[in-house]
Amino acid sequence: MYHDSFTCINNAKKITILSHVTPDGDALGSSLALYLSLKLQGKNVKIFNATPILAKRYDFLPSYNKITHIFPKNCDLIIAFDCGSFDRLGIEKSDITLLNIDHHKSNTQYGDYNIVDDSFASTSALLYTLMQAWQLPLNQEIATCIYTALAEDTNFFTTKSVNENVFKLAESLTHLGANPAFIAQNIKQRNSLAKLRLTARFLESLLLKKEGNVAIGEITQEMFQQTGALRYDTTEFVEMLLDLHTVELAIFMLELPDEEYKFSLRSKTVDVSAIAHALGGGGHHHAAGLSVKKEEKTIMIEKIINEVIQ
Repeated sequence: MYHDSFTCINNAKKITILSHVTPDGDALGSSLALYLSLKLQGKNVKIFNATPILAKRYDFLPSYNKITHIFPKNCDLIIAFDCGSFDRLGIEKSDITLLNIDHHKSNTQYGDYNIVDDSFASTSALLYTLMQAWQLPLNQEIATCIYTALAEDTNFFTTKSVNENVFKLAESLTHLGANPAFIAQNIKQRNSLAKLRLTARFLESLLLKKEGNVAIGEITQEMFQQTGALRYDTTEFVEMLLDLHTVELAIFMLELPDEEYKFSLRSKTVDVSAIAHALGGGGHHHAAGLSVKKEEKTIMIEKIINEVIQ
């Protein structure tokens, strides 16, 4: 499969690399890493994301300013990163060949070629293995993108997916020139005043259930309007709930403009991916998500709690 996938990359005349809407560090870092490497190979490649406003904390990544929000014309290969289902790419269905690279167990295998392996801690870790197998060039800029992706998707090496291989990869990337302190400062120490104001309102929404085993927090569209914060400012909120020492299940609810709520689930011990998948979402054992209609919010909360916390 690795060989077939590289053949389709090698034979492509115009390549578009993309990732899921509202991309995180793993999605953007992986996309930019392959973009930079293929450019070094002389390939005609563009990088796209359907989200109009990307998180500013990633603007230090090499070629961040090359990301376009207008889908390139006449490409003959799409490479999708870190996206579990086609609908989250934000593009129309077409007959363009699609290579799907991801590490989510719930991936729907929507590509013409699918490289999906949930044994990797991040999509970027999987990409690094692929780039070695494909003998693609690596340099400091590429290493910076992959390290950023790996660090953020493992919550800076604190998640249960972290093992010896993760640290070996981080070591290899630093040898290539990735600067851990510089990356951490850009990702973790560039909060806006609007985000701090939003954080205060988020903490005011906190509810604890099941004798403190479940934490629930919410961000509404009204809170965004009151603070001037943007959606990407909510990235760490669900982890904040899980940081409470009694909490086993964290539920973060984000109201979207289209009368829907995005639920993010995190757990310390229980499997949240199974319940998320059953309800139309997906994710990992300890980190998953789903979308629900606004009128179903309250019922869905109780359903999730009853399914996960026995």
